[in-house]
Amino acid sequence: MGKLTATQIKNLKSDKKDYRIHDGNGLYLLVRKTGTKTFLHRIRKPKDTFHKIGAFPAVSLAEARSFVAAKQIRKDQVESAIDRIDEKFRDVAEKWFDSIQAKYSDEHNRKIRVSLENDIYPYIGNKHIAAVTSKDVYLLFRPLEERGAPTMAVKVKGWLHSIFKYAIRNLNCETDPTLSVDVVRPQIQHSVALNDAQLKRLFNEFENSTVQHRTKIANRLLVLTMLRTAELFKTKYSDIDFDKKILVIGPERMKRKIAHVVPLSDYAIELFNEMRQYSGDSEYVFPHPRDKNKNMSLTTVYAAVLVTRPWLRDLKFSPHGYRATSSTMLNQWGYRSDIIEKQLAHSSSDKVRGSYNHADYLDERRVMLQTWSDYIKDIVQEATAK
Repeated sequence: MGKLTATQIKNLKSDKKDYRIHDGNGLYLLVRKTGTKTFLHRIRKPKDTFHKIGAFPAVSLAEARSFVAAKQIRKDQVESAIDRIDEKFRDVAEKWFDSIQAKYSDEHNRKIRVSLENDIYPYIGNKHIAAVTSKDVYLLFRPLEERGAPTMAVKVKGWLHSIFKYAIRNLNCETDPTLSVDVVRPQIQHSVALNDAQLKRLFNEFENSTVQHRTKIANRLLVLTMLRTAELFKTKYSDIDFDKKILVIGPERMKRKIAHVVPLSDYAIELFNEMRQYSGDSEYVFPHPRDKNKNMSLTTVYAAVLVTRPWLRDLKFSPHGYRATSSTMLNQWGYRSDIIEKQLAHSSSDKVRGSYNHADYLDERRVMLQTWSDYIKDIVQEATAK
């Protein structure tokens, strides 16, 4: 609170010399020998000076205090902005990363972290973010281009763009240097779907190979559940309700951070139970062979399926293509696209339709997956009977 009151100011008398009374927060009242009373604001930097606010009583004590308070707020904002501009790119990027982690899966966040440490920080991490130029960004992309990683270059540019948008919103810089830098976008390669004959050939070869039986079970379940590898191979037994025959995947493992419930067919339940002889006392259904406290490598099935089968590589097929394969066949068999898309955990592009889609089609998906499971089980049995 200030030291002066309006009554005190009214009662102040002039003297032989001008004099000042300090109210607080840099506000002074100048009383001249002529009797006039004027509010002043003392500013000490860059030079100690007094700025006239106005004469009393035309300017009240409350108005003078408000004027000084507003000046102080603006001063603090400017000083804060200067501090923010002085922040290094790494510091701002870390704050951005903290702000977005909850939106994405652990695997997606891991990829961002690796890229920050390997592709971004070595080049501009210690530079003040406001001083990063388009040239800096362009030179950052050079190593990515040289190692033939166009897809990663696109991702890195997207992450950089998000960081600079975050920085602009938080007054760390004024421009986004990524806007004037182009990266060559690779042609999108959609997952190849196998037809009936190709799928049977794959299983016939794979089931009769020397691959470990646990890997064969993992491959079967990948097909049966229509899940992504990270979603399936990080599954714990606690995620499975064997009585209700459902697998519940938490949002932290899903690509779009939305929990996903998967109805399990009779054959899927049988295979999950069979895995117990390999998982032992691990909490993971698919534990790492050398560390039961970790899940198996996400590339295990990919390598086992593709390494000795050049015909699959010629088709540009990978186990991720099981999702496209099941989707294509189930559409051909007459199942509704809504049910198939829900099983694939794809978000509806129709927001209105999605908002009223409260039911997750669990019963319909259960029927659909049981039919799909019977088809896959027949293929496996035919392959293993030889």
